Amino acid sequence: MMTIFDPSVQHRIMVCVTPQKSCERLIQRGAARARELGGEFCVVYVNKSQDLGRDLKEHKILLELFEMAKGLGGTVSILSGNKVYHTLAEYAKNNRITHIIVGKSLRSAFDVQKNGEIINPLIKAVENNGILVEVVE
Repeated sequence: MMTIFDPSVQHRIMVCVTPQKSCERLIQRGAARARELGGEFCVVYVNKSQDLGRDLKEHKILLELFEMAKGLGGTVSILSGNKVYHTLAEYAKNNRITHIIVGKSLRSAFDVQKNGEIINPLIKAVENNGILVEVVE
């Protein structure tokens, strides 16, 4: 999937969100970073195929996050893929993203082991493209 960025913009910030209210801070960080650098930002959510049946509360949170992003001047994209880090890395490469903002995972060690880690594989997948990954506590 391609997002339409102004071709003259040098800095493109991608903010990765999940359906959690705490992601508001990531969107605010992405908007601030875009202002600092004179760039643009987009908010991205990866919908894994088994996530299609998410409950209404999570959909409501995502909609609120997307509205917040638009209100701050960003764009939003919903991606689809089973390997979240791979889907994010491909999107970043295809859209010439320069910065990625992600939140530190609050998942349990068991959940990480069962479902896989996202941040470190994402960093490895984009490091050769010169994309800076910022992990927000």
